[in-house]
Amino acid sequence: MAYYGSKPGKSKKTKIVPKGMPKRMDNPNDNYQRKTSTKMGKQTMWYFTKEDFEKLQRECLVHSQKAKKGSDTEYKWERNYVLMMAGVNLGCRTNTLLELTPRNFAGGHFYVKEHKTGKVQAYDLSSDMYKLLNDYSEKWGFAKDEFIFRNHIEGNNKPLTRQAAWKFVKKLADEVGIKYNVGAYSIRKSFARWLYDDCHDIFKVMHIMQHTDPMVTAHYICLEEDEVTRIRNSINNGFETFK
Repeated sequence: MAYYGSKPGKSKKTKIVPKGMPKRMDNPNDNYQRKTSTKMGKQTMWYFTKEDFEKLQRECLVHSQKAKKGSDTEYKWERNYVLMMAGVNLGCRTNTLLELTPRNFAGGHFYVKEHKTGKVQAYDLSSDMYKLLNDYSEKWGFAKDEFIFRNHIEGNNKPLTRQAAWKFVKKLADEVGIKYNVGAYSIRKSFARWLYDDCHDIFKVMHIMQHTDPMVTAHYICLEEDEVTRIRNSINNGFETFK
C-alpha cells in the first residue's frame, strides 16, 4: 500500500513503479506512472450476449447428459448449469452465489446477505428458478445448510472457490467459441446488462445491483465500451465522392 504522508510510529513509504510504464497523458507534468500498460491493470470483462449464453447452457446440458448417472462428472456439469442460471437470475456477487445453501431459497423465498457490502437481498423467486434450485438440491441430497455449489459431490462441505468458478466459465466460453474477454463476473454482468436492455433505466439497474452511483453501473454493464464500438463501426468518412 502506498502512503501519501507519514503515520505515527511508521517511516514514510514510497511507491515502487516499474520502469518504462507510461505517464498520464492528460497531465505529463504529473510524476504518477501507471503500473501496467492497460487501464487499471486488466482488460474489460464483458457480459454474455443471450445467444452466447444459450450456447453455454447447451454445452453444460450435453456434458451432463453424456456423463454416468450419479457420477461426480454428472454433478459437476449440473452444478455449472445451475450456477450460471442462478447468476443471471439472482444477480448476486460471485462469493455470495457460491455460498448458497437450500436455506437461502427455502419455500421459494430468497434471502442472502452480500459478503462485500453486508446488504440484504430478500424477495420471492420465480417459480422456474425455485424449481430449478429445489430439484437440483433434492437430486443431490443437500441438507438445509450444505453448500450446493461444491468442487465434488462427495467430500468436505466447502463451497467452490471463486478461482475455480472463473476457470470453468472461461473454459466453457472457449469451448463454444466466445472470443471476447469473460470470466466468473460475466455472469453477474449479464444479469445487469440484460436488465438494462429490457428497461433502459440505469437508476433502476443501479438500485437492483445495490450500487451507489449510476456511473458505476454504466461502467459495470459496459455501456461506454459498447457506445465507443458502435461509433467506431459507423465511421466511414471521405468515401462519398470518390468511392
